Amino acid sequence: MDHTANSVAKEVAQALSYARDTNGVPTVVTPLLYPGGGRVVLRMEQTPDGYIVSDFGSGRREAELMGGGHIYNQIARRAAERFAVRYDSHMIFDLEVPREALVAAAIAVGNASKSAVDATAEGLSEKRANDQRLVLWDILKGAFPNEPIHRGEKFTGHTDAWEFDAVVRLNDRPVLFELVTPYPAAVNSAIAKFLDVRDLGSEKTVRVAVPTVPEKTPHLSLLGRTARIISLDSPQEAFKLAA
Repeated sequence: MDHTANSVAKEVAQALSYARDTNGVPTVVTPLLYPGGGRVVLRMEQTPDGYIVSDFGSGRREAELMGGGHIYNQIARRAAERFAVRYDSHMIFDLEVPREALVAAAIAVGNASKSAVDATAEGLSEKRANDQRLVLWDILKGAFPNEPIHRGEKFTGHTDAWEFDAVVRLNDRPVLFELVTPYPAAVNSAIAKFLDVRDLGSEKTVRVAVPTVPEKTPHLSLLGRTARIISLDSPQEAFKLAA
């Protein structure tokens, strides 16, 4: 590595994590990111026995900003146990250690705070998805009033059995509906299901992907090659026509 590359590496390292003074309190800005994009910032305070490293409640504030304050507390307690740090009555992650253990403490507290907020975001996402499934089922009941709506039913494709959000059988032909949230993992999961089912023979099933937010859904055109696309806010008639 030449001298220039060494200099660049040092600049990158300094940008990834750095210290700053916040209202007279020393803090460390870490490279860890909360789901909202903000950095995990740690506060350092000297005590008679060493130092206290804390997130100073930044995890709680991030959770509240995304509307997850009501589920954060329980999740945070589990994260504290996992990373062997404290989680106090003020909803702050912290750990008191001697000087030589500061780096390890900072890693543990930072990861605990980030992990708790990540899990809160996942919990909120799952709740939203469950609410959206209820909407989908109501739409399908209106679109197909004389047909049973099989919720969360497994359907066997060419190689595997897959669970779909709803299955309606019209003239012995299964119509498979899958809700798709605007995240790469959700899109990839739906594509895998639809491809495996399509391998049974395109004419044997009708496959319908139901994106919740089409304009923000990645790889929508690729998804459209494996299934018909009907957005969740489409009228009932669109679901009838898709089947």
